[in-house]
Amino acid sequence: MISSAIETTKNADELTTVRDDLYDVEKCVRWIQANELKQVCLQFPDSLLSDSVDVALRIEKNIGQKVYILGDTTCGSCCVDEIAAQHINADGLIHFGHACLNPTVRLPVLHILPNKQLDVTKLIDEFKRIFLDDTKKILFFYDVAYAHNIEHIYNLLKPTYKHLVLSKLNCTSNVEYIDAKTTSVPIVLGRSYTLENGYNIQDYEGFFLGDGKTFSLLAMGISVKKWYCFTNNTINEFEALNTPWLKRRRFLIEKLKDAKVVGIVAATLSIKEYLVSINTVKKILKQKNKKSYILSVGKINPAKLANFPEIDIFVVIACPEHEVFDSRDFLRPILTPYEVELAFNSAREFSPQYFMDFRQILPGGSHYIDFKPSTDTDVSLITSNIRHCEDDASYTDKMSALEIRSSGAIAIGKAGAQYLQERSWKGVEQRLGEDPVQPAELGRSGIAWEYTNEPLKPNNHATQAQ
Repeated sequence: MISSAIETTKNADELTTVRDDLYDVEKCVRWIQANELKQVCLQFPDSLLSDSVDVALRIEKNIGQKVYILGDTTCGSCCVDEIAAQHINADGLIHFGHACLNPTVRLPVLHILPNKQLDVTKLIDEFKRIFLDDTKKILFFYDVAYAHNIEHIYNLLKPTYKHLVLSKLNCTSNVEYIDAKTTSVPIVLGRSYTLENGYNIQDYEGFFLGDGKTFSLLAMGISVKKWYCFTNNTINEFEALNTPWLKRRRFLIEKLKDAKVVGIVAATLSIKEYLVSINTVKKILKQKNKKSYILSVGKINPAKLANFPEIDIFVVIACPEHEVFDSRDFLRPILTPYEVELAFNSAREFSPQYFMDFRQILPGGSHYIDFKPSTDTDVSLITSNIRHCEDDASYTDKMSALEIRSSGAIAIGKAGAQYLQERSWKGVEQRLGEDPVQPAELGRSGIAWEYTNEPLKPNNHATQAQ
């Protein structure tokens, strides 16, 4: 029994050491103490919540004060949840797991990046097999899960490839080597890079260590000559803009042009400049005589947005990695701020790039273009109807007006009221003067599971079963 207890204690100590290494508890403690933080939140994705209490207790033991665990995130686990942290007036937050690295403005944040294993030898061999010409200009990106290996990989490749440019991550993390030290260079999806003097982005080929949503977004947003990615120990070329997903987005842009009522959904409350993006989209829609509503529903799902059937289409202000843009389960189409510009900004043309990060197209962004509304008449590619920019003027002209619908009934002239007026089914609206007068009748009484006028009650079921 003593031997078993000693072995159990040894295994527990080894597990603790592994967890300390995985979550870099010592780094967390040093960061809290260096910044003299008093109210610290720990944010875990759902897959790591099982370890959250153990990590929190070990941090508390080292700093001698309480820390708080965010049990549920407001919008998405990859985004820093400053809103939830403000519920306890937090002055710092530590984010664990995969991160989208979108900039925040309210709190200092430390990212504890995941640690994914990699066969470095296989990667180097594959890299040299694909890039036979060592004079090529290569822009090197990587998933945050491989950040712990990047310094070693870069040092192995740099002596051979003189024009290899390594990207940095826009964060403070447990892997200081990859942290961006300056914000003067453009930031794309939480990553920054500095090109060699005399060269532009079109002179480079892009390489991404990893796969998934982050890589697809980078490939669509950065116009290098070619893109390559390393997955399953193999490097493959990737064609970013020749995908069924992108073809569907072009179709949804046409749907947006036909829409009369647009919902602007705030699916983030933490990303820097999200309010600017909301106001920009609202301004564009108003100039195009589209009625818009601003909605904030927390985590988006089809059931929530289906509660607004009067809205023809939704524009979501969210993290670029939000899975909502890939879903087909929603009652109405889901679009991005960039697609609003493609639909209504005549100064912006279709290009080889596609910007899912709304900060890139805002004033001061790397791809901002002044808005120039089109006044030309065109034909809908979906309905074949002729579209005029004045078609929907009635929705915006009457936003603050009162209209008399019938004798004694006044309705506010809004798009939502217009939808309710024209829908095929009716509810409990007043029908003054339209129906004959009826005497009042006694309604049902009782509780929901046992109304008095129901033919069968639970006790009847029990009697019949006997």
